[in-house]
Amino acid sequence: MIISFLQTKGGTGKTTLAKCLAFSRTFRDSFDSIGLVELDPQGSIQAWHSQRDNGRRPHKVGFVSLLDSSPEVLKEKLEYLSGMYQVLLLDIPGESTGKLTTRLGASVSDLVLIPMRTSTNDEQSFSDHILPILEKVLAIDPEKGKTFHIVPTFVHPQANPENIHAYFTEIMPDTIGCLNSCLPSRSVFENFSREGATLSEYAASVKKNARHTSQVHRAIDDIERIAKEILTLTP
Repeated sequence: MIISFLQTKGGTGKTTLAKCLAFSRTFRDSFDSIGLVELDPQGSIQAWHSQRDNGRRPHKVGFVSLLDSSPEVLKEKLEYLSGMYQVLLLDIPGESTGKLTTRLGASVSDLVLIPMRTSTNDEQSFSDHILPILEKVLAIDPEKGKTFHIVPTFVHPQANPENIHAYFTEIMPDTIGCLNSCLPSRSVFENFSREGATLSEYAASVKKNARHTSQVHRAIDDIERIAKEILTLTP
């Protein structure tokens, strides 16, 4: 199975979701092996992963960096990795021009997750850069319409998720779904990954601070909620 996190615009939580979901309890309980694949030349996940200690790295999660510019080579390597891992999570780079990997991710994935904020800038970026690509994929394979879903990100923690879901459902084409779960705006998501930590590892490192620990566990619950919903969408 291939799950892509696709967003041409930066700052929407794409990489945060990819990292957190790969190491979520839900995914590790559901899949024997998980491949976290970075296609972003900026190397954010690679830099994070390089800081991790071998002793604390869950054996189920492997990291792969694919930075080839050729779609044909990338597709071949993804097919090879599909034989190694039960699920691949692809962090697709933001692309202002060309959008080669964006098109690849949209076409080869079993599930395409599009992180978006409730922002007119994000909506315009989606209309200008992402929707045309998805429409071309749908023209070739209409069944792909069941695989595209918005993930509302950096939502106010006190916002009603049902209202957020209704908002995106109203403004999006019928071929684009929207998760009921949201990624709230929490400072934890900005700070947890220092020194290559996962959310659960970060929680252990701040356990002497009860207030901070409580905040981290809320963030963990956010991710697990999203992970469980994603599993209901996978074929």
